[in-house]
Amino acid sequence: MPRRHNQVAVLQIRLLAKQKKRKYDESYLQYGFTCSSHNNKEEPVCLICKEVLAAESMKPSKLQRHLNTEHATLSKKPMEYLERLLQTSNKEKNTLEKYVTLNNKYLLASYEVSYLIAKTKKPFTIGEQLLLPAAIRMSEIVHGKQYAAEISRIPLSNDTVSKRISDISNDQFQQLLMRIKDSSKFAIQLDESTDISKMAELLLFVRYIYEGRIHEDILFCRPLEGHIRGKDIYIKVNEFFKKEGLNWKNCVGVCTDGAAAITGQDLGFTAFVKAGNDHITFTHCMIHREALVVKKIAPELNTVFFDAVKIINFIKSRALNSRLFKNLCIDMDSDYTSLLLHAEVRWLSRGRSLKRL
Repeated sequence: MPRRHNQVAVLQIRLLAKQKKRKYDESYLQYGFTCSSHNNKEEPVCLICKEVLAAESMKPSKLQRHLNTEHATLSKKPMEYLERLLQTSNKEKNTLEKYVTLNNKYLLASYEVSYLIAKTKKPFTIGEQLLLPAAIRMSEIVHGKQYAAEISRIPLSNDTVSKRISDISNDQFQQLLMRIKDSSKFAIQLDESTDISKMAELLLFVRYIYEGRIHEDILFCRPLEGHIRGKDIYIKVNEFFKKEGLNWKNCVGVCTDGAAAITGQDLGFTAFVKAGNDHITFTHCMIHREALVVKKIAPELNTVFFDAVKIINFIKSRALNSRLFKNLCIDMDSDYTSLLLHAEVRWLSRGRSLKRL
């Protein structure tokens, strides 16, 4: 019973609120005005010219002055005329909100599809050109035209998908920052490398504790516009820490490669970090050390690798050789019909090239 009484009380309160609002609207409707809420303030809106007045103009005298001054020819119109204007205005407002305001389920579907497009590294136009028409066609065949019309309301244009992916990326970045700040300690690993366009890129990875486990994520990838000295790298990382509110005191470890700009005792990146952070431990990247060791392996093993590289380069250097090698692999029922190139810069491809050969 108490629950029933509460429901009745809520309905009564809502009914009184509606009646109060109706009286409130009718009191200003005689002057050709209705009210709209903006920034938690009620502002009068003229039904004739759609002009929005200041909140201080809610007084009847000021509304009457606007009606007689701006719309003198309509000041003698009956109340029924003003009520029709109010109904037309409300209908236009509802229609506009219906087509402009996006339902939450369509918004969620747009974000989910955009996330899948980003994960598969497909062009943003694939959503509007392929995914949406395919979903509409499948839904129309399986469920009917009514459900297909619902799916067609999901926004998947090129600009929309781009904006959705940007929003998802920013949200994930903010979540990562919150996790790092909530973690008591964290460690970073950085590497500077030059891409195919001769642009120096600085990669920074982070390890932190989240829900009792150690997680690893990429923190940022930023270009180095000028020199690639230890000071420049330190300034880039330090500016990022200050901007995002990360503290060097919570950083317990820095992992780097053996480049002079990174490990220099006087002008290297580690020297600038050590200047005010004696508690940080510096380590050399394990994978990079393995790559250095491989360059000095036993001569007999090194000879085998160089022979393998010569075979791969001979086959991959000419299109005719690649086609003949492919036919040979097909005749032998091989699992693969092509070889993988090995580049000295991409030293992780060494094992893959040998395994494929």
